[in-house]
Amino acid sequence: MMISFDVGESQKFNLRAVAIIIKEDRILFQQFNSSDYWFLPGGRVEMMEELHETIEREISEEYGWSIKNKKLVWIVENFFNLDNIEFHELGFYFLVQVEDELEITESDFHCLEGISVSRWFRISELNQHPVVPDFVKQGIDVEQLRTTNEVKHIINRG
Repeated sequence: MMISFDVGESQKFNLRAVAIIIKEDRILFQQFNSSDYWFLPGGRVEMMEELHETIEREISEEYGWSIKNKKLVWIVENFFNLDNIEFHELGFYFLVQVEDELEITESDFHCLEGISVSRWFRISELNQHPVVPDFVKQGIDVEQLRTTNEVKHIINRG
């Protein structure tokens, strides 16, 4: 059972684990087949599942990849509206290295679950794409993410 629940008829809470997967000068994003925006891969945490297990499960389910390393870098309180529902999402963002050899492509590719597509965006060009949450467009400092041991707390209202 995913940790996601309705609060009344117009509000919802999600607990989400998120993967930041970087290769060379690019970062991996997903898009649901029916949406206009792009987001970092990951998913909702299941009841009694540890966050690091969620990242491993989601990346395996969506891409068939195994995780080599992961480091918590951001804790994000994300408040947003989607389809007339107000969301309060608590997200744990991990910098992730996968064991598999990743191929950088210029085109979209389908995830294994079939409900989304993925694309590698150049980090320097994130402002040119409809990426959510908005803070991600400014927050990807690869060197800082790789070298710091500090976990940053972010509040995003968007």
